[in-house]
Amino acid sequence: MKNKQLISVIVSLYNYKKYIKYCVQSILNQTYKNFELIVVDDCSTDNSYEKAKKFEKKDNRVKVIRLDKNSGYSRAKNDGIIRSKGEYITTLDADDMMTKKSLEIRIKNMLNHKVQFIYADAIMVKNDISLNDCYGLNMEKIKDVKIKIAHYDPSNGIYNIHAQSVMMNRDVYKKYGLYDENLRSRSDREMWWRLFGKSPSDKQKIKSYYLNEPVAYYRYHRFSMWRKRKRKPEYDLKVIKKSEKAYEMRKREGINKNNTIFLEK
Repeated sequence: MKNKQLISVIVSLYNYKKYIKYCVQSILNQTYKNFELIVVDDCSTDNSYEKAKKFEKKDNRVKVIRLDKNSGYSRAKNDGIIRSKGEYITTLDADDMMTKKSLEIRIKNMLNHKVQFIYADAIMVKNDISLNDCYGLNMEKIKDVKIKIAHYDPSNGIYNIHAQSVMMNRDVYKKYGLYDENLRSRSDREMWWRLFGKSPSDKQKIKSYYLNEPVAYYRYHRFSMWRKRKRKPEYDLKVIKKSEKAYEMRKREGINKNNTIFLEK
């Protein structure tokens, strides 16, 4: 397809020197070429920032910035979104990667189905796998092993949408706000509740489409948030309660400038 629409890819980075090169390269390898890549370093204490910065010299679509203090991934994503110029926006964690046609198939389906929000599957891969190894995976075989795919299960609710698979229209952030910077984890879940509701009786605010195809590689390792929540269920419960409190506050007060950061129109 023609690369008419500019897509902004926001990568939040913190101490992932081992993975950032694979993440960035997976974006530069996209079949869809009209994108900008904004890497936001959240004051890494290793040399992640320096590794990412090298890509600026190789490709003028890449911009790497560094926050003035460690503030959490919600602030990092928001900062990248605010600096972005694309009509369509997607985010990716620095330890994860995109499939080669990730941007192409998402933007194509967003336009074809005339939606503001699209989400898909993400293939869970091991800690030490390289980008080339990911490309060599047998996709048909993986589809038969459902446990390896982090996908949306309607029976469990809209919050199971995998954040690495989402693409949104810029107008969504203008109307419903950016990520809650008080939430250092689960801010994606609070956003999904904000847009789709927390229960089946809640009214969905935007048009969405589920793409039954993997668009990202989700790396699980001992430092990942997913593993941390598995190891510490009490921590996960605390985070969920905090995100529920934020959602209920916005539901009660309405989404407004007193309780939400908005992308300026």
